[in-house]
Amino acid sequence: MPRMPQPPGSIPPGSKLPGSPLPSKLAGAAPRAGEPVADVLGAEVNLGAPVTAVLATGEGFCFTTGDGRVHIGAGAIDPSKGVAAHAGAILSAAAHDGGVLTGGDDGRLVHVTAGGAVEIWRSTQRRWVDCVSARADSAIAWASGKVVYLKIDGETRELAIPSAAGGLAFAPTSNRLAIGHYGGATVWNLAAAEDTTQLFAWKGSHLETLWSPDEKYLVTAMQEGAVHGWRLADASDFAMRGYPGKPRSLSFTRKGDWMATSGAFEAVAWPFVGKGPMGKTPEQIARRTYQVTAVAFHPLNPYLATGYQDGVVLLARIEDRKELMVRRSIADGAAVSGLAWAPDGKRLAYGTEDGRAGVVDFSSVGGGRT
Repeated sequence: MPRMPQPPGSIPPGSKLPGSPLPSKLAGAAPRAGEPVADVLGAEVNLGAPVTAVLATGEGFCFTTGDGRVHIGAGAIDPSKGVAAHAGAILSAAAHDGGVLTGGDDGRLVHVTAGGAVEIWRSTQRRWVDCVSARADSAIAWASGKVVYLKIDGETRELAIPSAAGGLAFAPTSNRLAIGHYGGATVWNLAAAEDTTQLFAWKGSHLETLWSPDEKYLVTAMQEGAVHGWRLADASDFAMRGYPGKPRSLSFTRKGDWMATSGAFEAVAWPFVGKGPMGKTPEQIARRTYQVTAVAFHPLNPYLATGYQDGVVLLARIEDRKELMVRRSIADGAAVSGLAWAPDGKRLAYGTEDGRAGVVDFSSVGGGRT
């Protein structure tokens, strides 16, 4: 990855991000210099087990944990009301049908709502359900062992893949499913009368899998400390190397003109305008002495929520590199393991590896732009 100059200094915490829904006075109370926004607008609880995923679902958020529980709520989460979904760790999760679809190391696929958990599928050999994905029309996909399962229109189909799946992603608009695995990514055309697949090959282990919003690009995070991508129109590929850590989190802007990644001491944002990132250098924003572990672009505005290895959460903008402190690191703070925005962008949820779950509510602020 090309080296970039360090970004200019950030503005003091509590100051305004120009054009964002965060004016300098927050609901009548402005944080003092150095005071994180979450101290004024946030609520945080301890769930008692590592948070493995954070998702926006329905009117609220979902937090999955390493003890097999799922916590769902519209605002502050009540740790006593978690739903027991798995006898072991939850390995994968996706928002689905007003709740969340979860896969566990107990070999079960479960749909969880605030009312309880319903088992959808179980591995007869108790193989882990490594990956899950869902889309708005209730189609779901999950991977266990070297098989990807698809349930659509009441019918379940199977696809054998070369190795265990590292990531699953339904295309935003077309009827396709992308599967990351060792040796590349496979795109499964779900609309074909017979199973039709296309392999995009690249040596290495491909994990998190993501489509660009316009479906022109397919991107994967790699076990080898890199990000790889393909332009679907001509199958040309591009490598994003040089990460000091493993880029496990990827996020596109709403317009698809930038993609941010974790895995470095700053959020690395690659430009996808024009002919894509090939031959271009990334922007580096919100640099700190701790690595970025989670990223999530705001669903409406062009700024990024960034979580770090020490538990800090920042908001940052690419265009001017200004930053706003959302959450401070606490004593013996653990890494941020997940970030999610509500669809309207007025609330931000975060989870940490030591079981902290928080929601920051900006809904009383207003003044955002789209």
